[in-house]
Amino acid sequence: MDTAALLWSVGLLALPLVAAVPVSSLFKSWLGSKASHSRYREAVRRVLNSGSTLRKYRAALDEEARLNQIDKDRQSRIETAMLFPLNIVHFMFVPAAILSPAISFIAFPVGLIIYPVIALFEFILIRLKALIFILHTVTNITDWQVIGVRPPYEGSSRLDPVLVSVHRLPTPVLLGLFAYLVALYLPLEFHWIIFSTVLIYVILASFTSVLTAAVSGPLVFAATAERRMITLESFVQERIQPIVGVGLIALVIRQMFMVIRTPEFTPFDSPVQFSLSVLAVLYSAAIIGLIIEFAYNRRRGDYVGSEFVNAVIERNDPELYAYIRKGGEMSLISLGRLGEIEDTIEDDLSFDEIASAPTAMSVINRPEIPEL
Repeated sequence: MDTAALLWSVGLLALPLVAAVPVSSLFKSWLGSKASHSRYREAVRRVLNSGSTLRKYRAALDEEARLNQIDKDRQSRIETAMLFPLNIVHFMFVPAAILSPAISFIAFPVGLIIYPVIALFEFILIRLKALIFILHTVTNITDWQVIGVRPPYEGSSRLDPVLVSVHRLPTPVLLGLFAYLVALYLPLEFHWIIFSTVLIYVILASFTSVLTAAVSGPLVFAATAERRMITLESFVQERIQPIVGVGLIALVIRQMFMVIRTPEFTPFDSPVQFSLSVLAVLYSAAIIGLIIEFAYNRRRGDYVGSEFVNAVIERNDPELYAYIRKGGEMSLISLGRLGEIEDTIEDDLSFDEIASAPTAMSVINRPEIPEL
């Protein structure tokens, strides 16, 4: 066994993780590291922990940002990063932006192929209501109830779209690497392995893109016997992450040992070649993930989500709740049927509060940010 080649291959595989550390530090500095930024983050944290939406405390948060001399762009970044947190995995894909000119010739053709397949899955899952059938099957098996709970970002007009897009990036990227490692199991020539990778990836990424867009709204599984609530988005991610997490590690280790012990049964002459191919697939998938994000999720994501919610309303007529924490007590407050709430992003003010609110000519007192 060539120890030097093995060390080089392991180092190459660790490169995205090592590069993510300084990128993570730069990101934290970009968000804001001053004491005033920390104070604003604490204000946002108290609102989120109270169970309320940011919309309800918009005036208070804006005033808090003004007192701490935080501009609108930084305020948006701080709130988005708290609602859609990024971790070290997200920063692993940043080099793809640097390498994009070199790998675009691989990524863009796949991106063009994947769009009509996504449209096909959207037709099957949403228009033909196959996803509703899957939801109904899950509720029958688990005896869970589908309800609506206001997401904390509901009504917010200050989300940073770039950060939201990066938050969604890991799933399509890691699925690309997963498809490649699965294709390596097949006894095929290397060019057919690449073709199989593209085929597997297009199917997986198209299905998961439509699925995650559909379940990203207010729908929640109420598992009363287990005393917990599970958002549909979390439920889906809990099923995908073991595949693209533990599964990837196991496949990489297995393939590495095959290259070391029996290279004649693999397309690679050394583990270094295998590691370079993994990096190429990883960063190509990152470019494709960005294409999916900008070409599909931003254009069709909200529509797909609303269509799925409307289909659930038509079939299940779920109740809409607000999740409230106050004085150490947590409770669900019913707001009515989800289908009967025309606008679920209005401030949580009663008629009397609205009637007694100061006019535009008055000095507006900011609502108190909740103390927990």
